[in-house]
Amino acid sequence: MWRQSTIEASIFFSSSLSNNETNPVPRIIHQTYRDIHSIPLKWQKASNSCRTLHSDYKYYFWTDEQGRLLIEKEFPCLLSTFDSYPYDIQRADVIRLVALYVHGGIYLDLDIVCLTSLDRLLKYEFILPKTKPVGLSNDVIISKPKHPFLFKILHELSKFNQNYFTKYPTVMFSTGPMFLTKQASSYVNRSSLDILSSELYGKYSTNSSYALFRHLKGKLFNFNLPLGMVMMHQ
Repeated sequence: MWRQSTIEASIFFSSSLSNNETNPVPRIIHQTYRDIHSIPLKWQKASNSCRTLHSDYKYYFWTDEQGRLLIEKEFPCLLSTFDSYPYDIQRADVIRLVALYVHGGIYLDLDIVCLTSLDRLLKYEFILPKTKPVGLSNDVIISKPKHPFLFKILHELSKFNQNYFTKYPTVMFSTGPMFLTKQASSYVNRSSLDILSSELYGKYSTNSSYALFRHLKGKLFNFNLPLGMVMMHQ
């Protein structure tokens, strides 16, 4: 079980918007798909909603090939584990972590619609959303560059590179949300990790006026599709 959220709606909306360049998290949005030309229209619209609300942010789009190149350059010790994964979604999970470690910023799945500016979240060093029934999600991750928690979990990936009988648990526990939840729960500086409330996360509060995001229905990733990331700059 995870502890209580640290970023509630009352905290978020009472804080002031700031253009302070000393915020630990840089103005960067990261997203991923197998290539930029085959993104389904509904996800293009979702992505555009986030980019429009954050027009002063850099935008990095990652595909398989360039994601692997990033790992080869920044974390060569991870490359053999990365290449050995049986499912493409595992590699997509890992590339978002490496991209955030190297560059910092905000990672968003393509099926997430942004409803308001996320500037108020840039003052936190690391954020994961609280999910249901238990644990933390990895479809939204916010981090400063070189965050020590990301460094730790990137070096833990090889230990969890196991087959958990079927595709879904293998992904969840080797690279996905349950892997992140376990790592966060055992992190020595656990109190430094901030948790976005379910109300702000918006996935389970469809009528909430406080939601920062709207989550499109349906699967974002088909596990049979090649996923990954080429970096594109806006």
